[in-house]
Amino acid sequence: MVRVWKFSGEEWACEAELKGHTNWVRDVAWAPDTGFTTSTIASCCHDGKVIIWQCSDLDKGNWESKTMHAFDDVIWHLSWSVMGDILAVSGGDNKVTLWRESHKGGWICISKQDSNNAN
Repeated sequence: MVRVWKFSGEEWACEAELKGHTNWVRDVAWAPDTGFTTSTIASCCHDGKVIIWQCSDLDKGNWESKTMHAFDDVIWHLSWSVMGDILAVSGGDNKVTLWRESHKGGWICISKQDSNNAN
């Protein structure tokens, strides 16, 4: 489970609990704010799934999820590009893949790198 927290006054309060993973969540990355009205979070898990969470109104907290991809191995880390349009994913298979959302809303792998062909 992924929890979204908000600092209000002098304390933190849990704003949302995002359920979708079936094992330990290993990393969460909030996409940079680039002026769009939608907030986007990516999460990865020991179950091999990367889930993209989007919310168009943080005050209402209506988060929608989409499984970006289900990998064959554990996924350890995620990182968004500065513009928030490319997501780097690395996992237990020693590969780093770069993903971009297509115009149809799906995610496509645009680059792969593994330890065998690293410089």
